Amino acid sequence: MTDMQYRDYLRTRLKGLIPDGAALPNGFNLVGHVALLHLDSSLSEFAHLIGSATLGYDWRIRSVAVRLGPTEGVFRIPAYAVVAGEPNTLTTHIEGGVKYRFDPLVVTFSGGNRRERIRLRSAVSPGEIVVDMFACVGQFALPIAAGKSSQVFAIEVNPVAYGYLLDNIRLNKVENKVVALLGDCREVHPSRMADRIVMGYLHNTLLYLPAALETLSAKGGIIHMHMAAPTSETVSIASRIGSEAHHNGFMTQTIVRRIKTYSPGVEHMVFDIRATPE
Repeated sequence: MTDMQYRDYLRTRLKGLIPDGAALPNGFNLVGHVALLHLDSSLSEFAHLIGSATLGYDWRIRSVAVRLGPTEGVFRIPAYAVVAGEPNTLTTHIEGGVKYRFDPLVVTFSGGNRRERIRLRSAVSPGEIVVDMFACVGQFALPIAAGKSSQVFAIEVNPVAYGYLLDNIRLNKVENKVVALLGDCREVHPSRMADRIVMGYLHNTLLYLPAALETLSAKGGIIHMHMAAPTSETVSIASRIGSEAHHNGFMTQTIVRRIKTYSPGVEHMVFDIRATPE
């Protein structure tokens, strides 16, 4: 691993091979042994060169993949292609002592949510019943189960991600703490049980809020609703949350936290909703 900044490293390694002043990436997302790169469209023809150079930047990197387009649909299928290194991208990613075994070219794993996973793990109290409505391979469910004596229901609609989730539950030895459920969380969820709910899905998340409120314990609890939206819409979103909760017999207090920029003008935010019975 070099001490040189990644972009400077690429400039040095690729001098004379790519145009001067090229919009080189300033970093990558390392998932297990796979480096995931976002390249400017002007650099598409140099993807293999950049990928090959990236292999030498960090000893942990054995495969380099470049993003081809946005994540698609409710199954959250990523669009990447391997441009250098090993073609096998099935990997084990370790974060905070939790092991995740999956293929990042097949299912989405957001490295940008690492702080939120750590924060949530510490926020959960022992004995809480937690429902993860968009579990994927267990990004939120597994750290919570590993960290506290809590019962976690992990719901996933994508059969491929669900398979990895089952594997990761066994891999982390939390079979006695995590119940995995396959299906659309609007149709497959516990009723009136949860003390805390995680909604780690960014698109049209409000459509799933009624199901979350049905899942919430009658005594209330906390819902962490992720959403990608312009910051100018936070007030109207919070108002809709309050209205929906009222229809389900809850009063709410909502705090909005910014996680990261999702796209120009759009932020990845978390609406922390504390619901209490009216």
